[in-house]
Amino acid sequence: MNASGRRPARPRRLYYGWIIVAGYFLSGVAGSGPTLWAFSVFVVPMQDDLGWTRGTFYFAITIRTLLMGVMTVFFSRLMDRKGWPAPVMVTSSIISAVAIMLLGTVHTVWQYLLVSALLLGVGSAGSMGMLHMAIVPKWFVRRRGQALALGSMGTAVAAFVFPQFANVAIDAFGWRGAWLAMGISSFLLLVPIAFFQRRAPEDMGLLPDGDTAAEVAARHAAQAGRGIRAQDEYSFQVKEIIWHPTTWFIVAATTLAAPTMVGLTANWVPHYRDIGISQAVSATALTLYGAGSIVSRFAWGFFLDRFHVRWVSIAQALLTVLTILFLLFFVRSGTTAMVYGALQGLVLGGYLPIQPLVWANFFGRRHLGAIRGTFSPFTTLSSALGPFAIAAVHDVRGDYALAFWVLLAFWLLVAAFMALARPIPRPAPVARAAEAG
Repeated sequence: MNASGRRPARPRRLYYGWIIVAGYFLSGVAGSGPTLWAFSVFVVPMQDDLGWTRGTFYFAITIRTLLMGVMTVFFSRLMDRKGWPAPVMVTSSIISAVAIMLLGTVHTVWQYLLVSALLLGVGSAGSMGMLHMAIVPKWFVRRRGQALALGSMGTAVAAFVFPQFANVAIDAFGWRGAWLAMGISSFLLLVPIAFFQRRAPEDMGLLPDGDTAAEVAARHAAQAGRGIRAQDEYSFQVKEIIWHPTTWFIVAATTLAAPTMVGLTANWVPHYRDIGISQAVSATALTLYGAGSIVSRFAWGFFLDRFHVRWVSIAQALLTVLTILFLLFFVRSGTTAMVYGALQGLVLGGYLPIQPLVWANFFGRRHLGAIRGTFSPFTTLSSALGPFAIAAVHDVRGDYALAFWVLLAFWLLVAAFMALARPIPRPAPVARAAEAG
């Protein structure tokens, strides 16, 4: 009892949704770190030792991404069901970490494809953060932009840490021992947190954002006092949106952005090496990308809290066009490569929180797993073809210029498609009971 005779208020516990965000963050660090950011540092040493073409290394990414896409269709739907996230993510994380360790044992192309494409594809489908994009928005509504920005920061931290980690490990242990170090780090970062992942706050007797029922009622009452009609977020089902033009504008935009997110970043270090930039400076440029990407999450999060995600997405796409122009015309030395890395981090890093927020804000949270699973094959195919296509352009033409121009055109189309996307009107009347869960 205090002096007024009332019991002091108990301090509020940490909202469990932030543990889900931590899972998203760590999956980005340990998932994209070895297989994307460190991989680009491994390509040249492995190519020198094994004598394979550059396309061979990236062909494995194509097969892996296609396999991930097939499995994600099913895994995403499981994210809408109580009790499934933790088992799927734990099992996938273990498989992924073991596969990364085994990359250091390959001697033939078929061994490399078996480990890098098939085994790592199975593990990555549930451990690289794609499934978190279906469950994090279920835990947040008012603070969804902030939660996604913080969770997606894991990929930025991976870009900041893993290129240098790989460079140091390769110098110390050779590329084979370095892959073992990558796999151990992934196991330690991925597996423990995966045990704590849950589908939605309602499964634990909670409400989104950590609100209490009294706080929700008070907020609605305050809105009513200002003449604002309080409306809960409406969750569309797949059948309600599958033929709507907005859905396909968003699908087209995400499909065209995907080759850059996987293919461009995977080919940066090989491109830098081709134009005479050293391995160490190339790794530093990727580290600066990571630093810029970390900063970008706060910057883009600021705008996402104040403007509709559609307009933020358009701005991010047009800025990406400008950074690719900088890459084409100005990156000729280690200094400009590092400047480009930082600039691209600031701009391209914004796509990671924007993209899942587009799906959640346009379509709602309850059926998000099913919706993302239904339309993910388009993005998956684009992601899968990106790294191999860019590497193939290099093998045929001897440089990456044509591939970079194509990616630039894609981002112009991304901006156009998002400009055409309009929020879908909710059906009337809306049954509030349909929003439970």
